[in-house]
This record gives sequence, structure tokens and C-alpha cells, in this order.
Amino acid sequence: MMNTATITAGQAARAMGLDEKGMMALLSESGVQTEGGLLTGADTEALLSFLEGRQEDSRRKAQENLERLAARYTFLIDTCSLLNEQFPTLMEHLTPLLRVNGKRLFVPSSVLAELRSLLTKKPELRERITAAVKILAERKAEGTAVICGEAEASFADRQLLEVATRFMTSTELLVITQDDGLSNDLLGLNRLQSVQGKRLTVGRINRYGYLSRYLTQEQRFAGSSSRSGWESRSVAALIPEDQTQIPVSHVPASGEAVFGSTALCLGEKLATGGEGSIYDLSDGTVAKIYHRGKLTVGRREKLERMTAEPVCCEGVCWPKELLRDAEGNFVGYRMERARGTELQRALFTRPALEAHFPNWKKADMVQLCITILEKICALHGRGIILGDINPLNILVVSPTEVWFVDCDSYQIGGYPCPVGTVRFTAPEIQKRNFADFLRTEGNEAFAVATLLFMLMLPGKSPYAQEGGGDLSEAILAMDFPYPCGDNHSDKTPEGAWRFLWSHLPRYLKEYFYGTFQNGGAYSTEQTRRTTQQWLTAFRYYLRLLQEGKLQDPESAEIFPTRWKVTDPAARTVWERRTCAECGNAFDIMESERDYYREKGMFLPRRCPTCRRLRRKLGSMSFSGSMEL
Repeated sequence: MMNTATITAGQAARAMGLDEKGMMALLSESGVQTEGGLLTGADTEALLSFLEGRQEDSRRKAQENLERLAARYTFLIDTCSLLNEQFPTLMEHLTPLLRVNGKRLFVPSSVLAELRSLLTKKPELRERITAAVKILAERKAEGTAVICGEAEASFADRQLLEVATRFMTSTELLVITQDDGLSNDLLGLNRLQSVQGKRLTVGRINRYGYLSRYLTQEQRFAGSSSRSGWESRSVAALIPEDQTQIPVSHVPASGEAVFGSTALCLGEKLATGGEGSIYDLSDGTVAKIYHRGKLTVGRREKLERMTAEPVCCEGVCWPKELLRDAEGNFVGYRMERARGTELQRALFTRPALEAHFPNWKKADMVQLCITILEKICALHGRGIILGDINPLNILVVSPTEVWFVDCDSYQIGGYPCPVGTVRFTAPEIQKRNFADFLRTEGNEAFAVATLLFMLMLPGKSPYAQEGGGDLSEAILAMDFPYPCGDNHSDKTPEGAWRFLWSHLPRYLKEYFYGTFQNGGAYSTEQTRRTTQQWLTAFRYYLRLLQEGKLQDPESAEIFPTRWKVTDPAARTVWERRTCAECGNAFDIMESERDYYREKGMFLPRRCPTCRRLRRKLGSMSFSGSMEL
């Protein structure tokens, strides 16, 4: 449990190894305000949540950047990067992307010769060399690594420059090297008039197993920010949909041909909706063919933008390519075939949940939330807003496998999401025409919180309460009917909902209450918990469930049958200690004592707050250079 004792900002800074200036900057960035230099328990929790979110956000951005690089570049690597201690981690991140994009990692033959030579000359490198050679052999066997260049070449750097020069004539190349001198030589190829073709880019493996952009000495001296990125995004302006109809003499149907990169035959009709029909293509993908009245110039232009910016996120049915009829007219698009059951149909009533997933426990529901949040975070990282977060558009296979469908409505660039449902629409955009404005992540955060609430209390809207009433008006009023701490309500729905709410961890109740209650700490577009913060919160909840730290066994059930009961040992103080870091007193409960003894661990010398702050010491920033 989080220690709720008040500590000073100075004590927190010492626990994290920060000076006063660094601590003030961190507090400012996190939005935590102190009174008289004091941090309450809630302030500390907010600061920790911010740090966890920033760390995970940096990792996510690094992964997304690597995905963009893998889609764009051919990779060439030199000896020193193969021997980098993070090379195995890089390959863990990169190999799946090479497979997805049909790419290969190229290794000059002289690099392998150099590795063999180093085995004799530098035996202290044997472990790294052995690991690198093993990884390359495995990747070569599956076709994601290739040995290139003349076998008799003796100088690795010279051969690498020659190979790079040849590649530049036909492909965008990213060379991975830790060598400054070689990096400068490689970038110099971009200035040679004799090398006509694509530009070359140089990256290096960073300490997190991702790629950072190489900065020349001049760039470093000039203060070129490592966060300036390999690529940048601009703030979009609204692009109203062009409603001009595309003249199509005949809309293709089952048994007829459509044309993408190749000719395709529409198979069985799988579904029909308000916009169009879905047809099987017998290759793991499906075609969405729009109804005649939905074929507009604006829709085609938005889909052209979406297919030009592919999203490689498993379970997201992103448009792969536009489809046309025999006359060349736009008629629809192709996407992966989803599977699973609509979330709303499978999980939003107890009978449905028990019919579809009879063995699920609370941990499965929490894992499902994590899986959904991870996909939303990945999309947000690309500047994509879902807009219409709708449980009918999320298909569930298992706690770790979900599919997002109807992605053509997502907001990308200046193209808005033109649809939405009242239940998932934030108060500030209720009753507006969705096609007339661009949603923000703050707007979306309300929908995310609503979906999470309806998974924790299956199918129950946050504003469903005794007495009923108009849903839109209830959202505008933000009268949340569930109690939290000293805040009570007489409108809490009767029955099992009260039990379900009581078994949620206190910090999650505070997140929900703060989001949905008028005047709550997270109740505005600017202050709502981000998707990343929810992800951090639910990952922690899953750990509590998996490690058995929730004392009441009923808390492990999706539908507990009574109020939450706390183990007396969790409320009984065994010993009071003074924190070795901040000097504050803290209690060790009997349940904690038993836990540490069972694990054969020493009892803590620091309070819970300082323990968590100390763990963040090395996690302040995931990396200095994550964008290409």
C-alpha cells in the first residue's frame, strides 16, 4: 500500500537523487503543486504515476519509431554494434518488424571475419561474440538476416562503405554503428556527386535496445536536440469531408472482381452495415465495399491518407489498400480479417460473460483492459484518435487478443471521426456534430475511462443511477453515483454493482471518481488521466491480483457476492519504523511482515513512498533520442 504520510519535496528529491532545481522542474512538468514544499500522499502518488507513465511513454515511442524505420529502411550493421551489449535486445525488438515488413538485416562478410579474429585477440569479448553469432545464425536461417559482400574482403569498414554505396543507388539505407569516425564517413556519402540515389541515415543502438539518431559533432555543438526526432508531425487543421459522390455504375458483390495491387475476387458476404458490406477474400483479409451513397470523394481521400501511413499493430484492422472496380472507381478497401466476439455482446451482461468466457476471473478482465489500452496507446503514439470508442467495434478472443474494427472512422491528421455514441462522448463535446471538429486526446480520455469502468462493472455506465434520467444530461451534469473516501452518494445502483465497486482498489476508485464527478481532480479535458496513466494503473492492479495482495478472496471474482472484507492482519501494526531516507515514521503491518518472511527477505528500512521513488531513480527518461 502507498504510504500516505506527508513528505517534503527535498526528501523526495534525495530519495530520487535529484538536486533542488531538478526536483522543481519535475514537479512543474508533472503538474504536482506543493504547499509550503510539502507533498501529500496523493501528491506523491500523482508524481509516481507521472514517472511511470513517462517511462512507458518513452518506451512506446521508441517502439513506434522502430516500426516506422523498419517499414521505411533497409538495415546494414557493423562489428561494433554487433558487440554492443544491447544488440540482443535490439534484435528482440527488430526481428518481428523485419518479418512483418519482409525486410532483412544485412551483415558484411568481413564483419563476420572480424568477429572470428576478435575471438583470439580479445577473449574477454567471447561471450558477446558468441551471442551475436548465434543470433545472426538464427536470423539467417529464417531469412531475416543476410551475409553480403565479397567473402575475401579483409577490412570491415571499407567493405561496409562499399556495400552502403551500392545500396544507396536503389534503396533508403540505415546503417547501425557505434563508431563516430565511420558514422561521419557514411554521412559523407550523401555529399558525393558520384553517388546518385537515396540518402543514407546512421543510427546507433542506445542503452535500451532501440535506435537513436547519430549526431555529428557540429550538430551536437549547435545544440541539436536529440528529441528533435528523425521525423516530425505537424498540428493538423480540420479537413471537411468532400461529399461529392463518386459515380459508380455497379457496386461489386460476391463473385465479382475488385482491384487493389492485384485482382481480387469477392467471396462470401460476412456482414452488412450502414456504410457497406464485408466480403471474404480467402487470404486472411476482407474487403469492405461501401454502399453507393457512401462512395464520396472525401471518404476516398481519407482512406488514401490512411493507407499511405500503415499501422503495424496486431489486432488493429487498419486499411491496407484501396479497392477499385473494373473502371478504376474507388469502391472500398482491404483489411485484415478480425475474429472474436463483440465486446458488448460477450461481456456486458453476466449471462453473456459466463456463456462466452465461463472460466474468467477478475485478473482476466484486468488483462483485457491492458490489452485494449496498449492498442489505444499505440494508435495515440501515431497521432491517431479513435473517436468512436464503441464496444461493438472491439472483438474479444481472449484476455490478450482483441481486434479493433471499423478503423476507417478513426481520426487521422485533419480528417475527423464523424461518428460517436452518447455514452462515450465527453461532456464538453456532447450534442456537437462530430464531423465539424477534431477531437483531442483529452476528449478521448473520457471515452477510455468509460470503457474501463464498464469492464470493471460489466456493462454498467458510469452515470447509470437510481432514478434513471436522460444519459446525455447525466453526463453533462457529471453527477457520479458511486462513493469514494469521504464522498458519499445515495444514488448508487442497487444490487451487485455496489459489491463490484467496493472491491476495486482505492486508487482506481479515485481515478474513476475524479474523472466522472463534477469538480473532480481529473474531470476536465485538460486534467483527465491519459491512456498511458490508465495503462500503468491497470498493470499495477494485475500485479496485485496475481501476487495475491488483495486480502479478500472475493476480490479475485468478476462478480463478488458481498462487500469487500479486509484481513485484520492488514490493519494490524506489527512495528513502527523510521525511514532511513526521509526520516518519516512508517508502519509495517502484520501481513507485510508475514509476506517478507515467507519470501526470505529483510524487512524494509525505507517507507513505501521512498521505496517507490528510489525505484524510479534510473527511470526518469527512457532515452534521449527516440525519433527518426
